[in-house]
Amino acid sequence: MNTSYKEQVRSLESKVQTLTCERKQLKSDVDLKDDQIIHFYTGLRSSKVFFALLTYLTAMYLQPVMCERKAIAYPNHVFLLLSLGKPSDDPLSPDYIPSKLPYRPDPSRKMDRYQRSLRRASEVYEMNTAEEVEDMDTDVTEVKSYSDMCVGTDVTMRDIEDMEKMNTSYKEQVRSLESKVQTLTCERKQLKSDVDLKDDQIIHFYTGLRSSKVFFALLTYLTTAWSPRTLSPPTALQFYLVLMKLRLGLTHKDLAFRFHCSCATISTIFHDWLNIMAQRFTSLIHWPSREVIKKNLPTLFRSPPFNAVRCIIDCSEIFIDRPTSLSARAMTYSNYKSHNTIKFLVGISPTGSITFLSKSWGGRASDKTITKSSGLIDLLEGDIVMADRGFSFPEYFAAKGVQLLIPASTRGKTQLSGQEVSVSRHMSRMRIHVERAIGRIKNYCILRQTLPINLVKRRPKDTVATVDKMLLVCSALSNLDNLHISDETPCDRQSTV
Repeated sequence: MNTSYKEQVRSLESKVQTLTCERKQLKSDVDLKDDQIIHFYTGLRSSKVFFALLTYLTAMYLQPVMCERKAIAYPNHVFLLLSLGKPSDDPLSPDYIPSKLPYRPDPSRKMDRYQRSLRRASEVYEMNTAEEVEDMDTDVTEVKSYSDMCVGTDVTMRDIEDMEKMNTSYKEQVRSLESKVQTLTCERKQLKSDVDLKDDQIIHFYTGLRSSKVFFALLTYLTTAWSPRTLSPPTALQFYLVLMKLRLGLTHKDLAFRFHCSCATISTIFHDWLNIMAQRFTSLIHWPSREVIKKNLPTLFRSPPFNAVRCIIDCSEIFIDRPTSLSARAMTYSNYKSHNTIKFLVGISPTGSITFLSKSWGGRASDKTITKSSGLIDLLEGDIVMADRGFSFPEYFAAKGVQLLIPASTRGKTQLSGQEVSVSRHMSRMRIHVERAIGRIKNYCILRQTLPINLVKRRPKDTVATVDKMLLVCSALSNLDNLHISDETPCDRQSTV
């Protein structure tokens, strides 16, 4: 019984030690001895170079190093060599330290010390043996107490009582260690997550969502009838890391280091979640009816003819890597940006919400081509559309019974009339909101970067390009933000200030 308890205690103690070490490593949030981590985050070749530089800098600019026995002030270059390894006698070795008085240990002194220790051990053994022989010669004719009685074996009642006490102590020790293992396991799981998903500030910074309530509401909405293929990390962390990639534009390798998994796992998680988010978040980009728009019309749009505006449109571009195909390179090159880009059309309601999003086009496509092919005109019902001067094809909208409002131009005129200046100025104040809406979409930093080709083109089994899914998801998430057009007038804002 004692043996089994002892083995159980040893096993639990080993597990506690392992979990404690892992907890310390997780609390440090980075393994500075991992060459891949050091190279990715610092650019240095290995952790040896990192610690060598660290030692060199601290040796030069900090106080002398305190050893365990006494304070020793090393010269900077000697301290650096000592930190990298042991001194070498080979002049070609980097650890070689020249000396006029080289130290050579004498092997005979070690042998003398060993012989003396053997003699002392034999003397102690002989003394103990003599004492045991004297005790054996003593004739014990009676048992002093009941506890010294034998019970049919060589074990006395006292021995049995001692073993029972020992068993009890081992049981208590096992319970304590099991409780400690359970606590450390829970703490390890929490540390591996490396984030408090209930902290509103953390959620807002890393995902762009307003609060943890919104985060968990979206998570529940997505996972009600769907579950991810990958089991680790947990489902909440998978959703969190996908939003982190969209919001901060982190690479797969960075996320792999943060969440303790491989780059292939991160890629699988990202595309699986992006697919389901693109499917379920289409409802967040809603084309409202004319009655709904008039019911929620901001003060800025209540004067005619702006009270009949159905949407405000504009195009935007995102940089991409240069394709290897010459035809794709020509289709995506933008003369306006002098770079390879993809281009998309955005439409917002007068309240500032994104209500229309086209698919992406090559940067060479014109605003007119994208607008005609986007299907926007089929949603309009004799309404007014507001745009900038780049959409100078009102005849296309007029053929569908739609009026296009663009700022007045001085083409063919010496100057604008006073009414044209006033209307254009008022239109500029309203049209700026579509640029702000595009800015909210590009607050997701993955769209600010130069996208690699694998995030632009369509994957083999997909029907929609990856960049289109990212645009849809980022637009839908930006609609959850409450930074839309305020219903206050400029006078109201001044009074509140």
